[in-house]
Amino acid sequence: MKSLSYRALQRFPALQRFPVVAFAVAILAGAAPRSLAAPTDVSVRDPSTLIKKDGLYWVVGTGRGAPQFSSSDARQWTPRGPALPQTPAWVKNAVPENRDNSIWAPDIAFFGGQYRLYYVYSTIGSKQSAIGLATNATLDPQGWTDRGIVIQSGPNTAYNALDPSVFEDAQGAWWLAFGSYFDGIFITPLDKNSGKRLENGPITPIATRPDVAGNPIEAPAVTFHDGWYYLFVNWDFCLQGAKSTYNIRVGRSREVTGPYRDKNEQLLGRGGGTLFLNSVVDDGSGRPFDDQVGPGHAGILREGEAYRLSTHYEWSRFNRGATTLNVGALAWDTDGWPRAVLDAGPFKIVSNLGTRGVLEVQGHAVQTNAYEARAGQKWVLTHRGDGFYTLSGPDNLVLGSVGGASTPGSAVEMAPFRNADSQKWLARQNEDGTYTLLLKSGGQKLALDVAGGSLSDESPLQVWSDNFNNAQKWTFHAR
Repeated sequence: MKSLSYRALQRFPALQRFPVVAFAVAILAGAAPRSLAAPTDVSVRDPSTLIKKDGLYWVVGTGRGAPQFSSSDARQWTPRGPALPQTPAWVKNAVPENRDNSIWAPDIAFFGGQYRLYYVYSTIGSKQSAIGLATNATLDPQGWTDRGIVIQSGPNTAYNALDPSVFEDAQGAWWLAFGSYFDGIFITPLDKNSGKRLENGPITPIATRPDVAGNPIEAPAVTFHDGWYYLFVNWDFCLQGAKSTYNIRVGRSREVTGPYRDKNEQLLGRGGGTLFLNSVVDDGSGRPFDDQVGPGHAGILREGEAYRLSTHYEWSRFNRGATTLNVGALAWDTDGWPRAVLDAGPFKIVSNLGTRGVLEVQGHAVQTNAYEARAGQKWVLTHRGDGFYTLSGPDNLVLGSVGGASTPGSAVEMAPFRNADSQKWLARQNEDGTYTLLLKSGGQKLALDVAGGSLSDESPLQVWSDNFNNAQKWTFHAR
């Protein structure tokens, strides 16, 4: 199961009280609210990569028989029943402890003239796992035919046959990435005609965390873009509700089998990984945590020149705490690295200082103040590329430095948009899930800062040298 922390469950039995395979599909009434992570209206854990046919998006997730869902807009989803309502006969011998047709972490792709669904049978805390294959000519939700085992694992294998991710390389060959905990993430070639493992194909390790207890890494996804293979993986722990520390990391390689390196040239095979997407969790400090916590299982669907990014979030305030499917946008920066694009909002932008003050506009001035849902506390984000945004308040004025100044201590103001670098902010996500807003002018060295780290209401804002202080950390909450 892509979001299941296996060794964590063995080491911390209390985690087993969280539901793993028995999910109630929570379809909420009306349109889903817009927020940081673009939530949908459906509870789906370990979503497959989205696939589109005849105007409909499809996704398959963890649960009994692998529940399927379809949607015309990728926001509101309709349940379409299980892909495999009956347990395949081979499961009894391969994974004898799985007795309730619980299928984990499916992925789906179209190649070899048919739709192919890769899925997992396993049990909690065990390497007795198998990835199977089912095929369908049309995506008819009742049209899947099981084709048997693709790869399996047991106590004596280095890998765990979990979390399948299938993708095509630049030469048209197909590959399976997989793995969870134990010795990490692996890749193996597939036979394009059968969809099974290529006979005598190598099983190559591509990512692990050897210096972290338990090696909490799983949920691989690989995509090719502009001469590079990008490997997304999940780090850390799930199944802990709003306390889940799940986060997504990324590295890239010129070759499909690696070596994969992060932005700092650290090998993913030795614990490297650039932060791609994280969240502010409920850490008991009293600071407000995100509307959605614990992003997991990245999937990328290209539509023309646009890219959709799908994930699940372990906990969603909008879905009564349920694990929720999210579909947003992915952009590629000019340096070639992917970025999750923040939803437009509207948001309240909350300081990470102990006051929990929010950004507020009063006239053309900007300050922090207690949240009271006033018009001046409502912000809309517009992505301008390369991770830069404009922050719009009342009357469509945008936040920027006074007079275009780019020296430490410069004040900020609201003004009409002039397409100036002093009005564009790089949203850099920090390791703790917060964001630092860096002014484009001045070389992204100045951060939006609560002057003097003031804990008082009506504290003025400025730009100051980037120092990772709480006075420069912000979270975005749906308003």
